[in-house]
Amino acid sequence: MKIVLNSLFAVLKILTDPFILFIAMAAIIIVLRRKDKYKTAWVGVAIAISSMLIIMTGILGKLTARYLQEEYPTQLPSVSSPSVIVILGGGTVRLNQIQQSHIISYSRLITVFKLYKSAKQNKQPCKILASGNGNNNGVSEAALYARTLTEMGIPETDIIKEEKSMNTFENAKYTSAIIKKLPAPKVYLVTSGFHVKRSAILFKTFGVNTIPCPSDLMNTHLTPVPNSYNCTMTSLMLSEIVGIWQVQLYNSLRLN
Repeated sequence: MKIVLNSLFAVLKILTDPFILFIAMAAIIIVLRRKDKYKTAWVGVAIAISSMLIIMTGILGKLTARYLQEEYPTQLPSVSSPSVIVILGGGTVRLNQIQQSHIISYSRLITVFKLYKSAKQNKQPCKILASGNGNNNGVSEAALYARTLTEMGIPETDIIKEEKSMNTFENAKYTSAIIKKLPAPKVYLVTSGFHVKRSAILFKTFGVNTIPCPSDLMNTHLTPVPNSYNCTMTSLMLSEIVGIWQVQLYNSLRLN
């Protein structure tokens, strides 16, 4: 059953790309026209054009951004008790044999640094748990994070690396196992705003309640003329919503 559901959700995630969705609609319209169902085909054309306009002018993006992010505070909490700060990998980039964290990772690193600094100002013990492999070769996301954090002045002894996970599900699974062995009463979860809802649900699935700390926010711009920025941001957020539905369904069916 899980294999079938995995395939279904994989297809849904592909269709969150507006251009793929438009191509799929176009293929359906062509089939309908060949079967002489012209009235239905014209309805399909109207739906396809309307869908693309709603996506590319930022309307749908505004709604998805609100759903994913509005419940989380933008101001970071004061870390006033022993804690663990979990930072999730945001991918890596390799160019000319140079490998670095993906651009979205740097807001996460800054947020972790602020939380860690707050803990130290309050004289509280604090560990940072960097999670993510992200690739099958080169340096892991966790290792790149650890290197950057030490360059920012955080002691290596306060950084723990989890380097097995290849996706958010595994982030939560492997990191939760480490957290349960630590004596910290509070766990701060740092990732991008669009990603924090699904991440928090997954950590709860593995028995760890977190304090979500979005490191950045995502939104679209309402524009009279369709643009690619709105298309890209909406696609990313729609894929995340499908991922949330998948986690919730699997939890209800006890498949996770």
